[in-house]
Amino acid sequence: MQGTSAAGGAVGPAGNGDYLRFDGVNFGSTPATQFKAQAASGAAGGVSGLVEVRIDSPTGPVLGSFAIANTGGWTTFRNVLANMSAVTGTHTVYVTLTSGQPADFVSLDWITFAH
Repeated sequence: MQGTSAAGGAVGPAGNGDYLRFDGVNFGSTPATQFKAQAASGAAGGVSGLVEVRIDSPTGPVLGSFAIANTGGWTTFRNVLANMSAVTGTHTVYVTLTSGQPADFVSLDWITFAH
């Protein structure tokens, strides 16, 4: 999943160090303060991680994140809403994955931003 842009459909399973890149995301002039994702996990017990949103660099500051562990399977998707630091304008958005374990922990179907 590293260094790719999602073109439709779910991506994953993926894990620590993987990321998605979306070029030219226009947040507009009203600050976006939340993001919502449809995520699933078939990770083994004790395996979890963070789905993080960053702008302009995969190593930039984390604007917002949510934790995910097993949801019942890699295709058992749940909608997850998370707050994030306000952002405006047009940016490259990185959805990065961080975990203390090397195992895959998430599949993502979509992500949106809200004001």
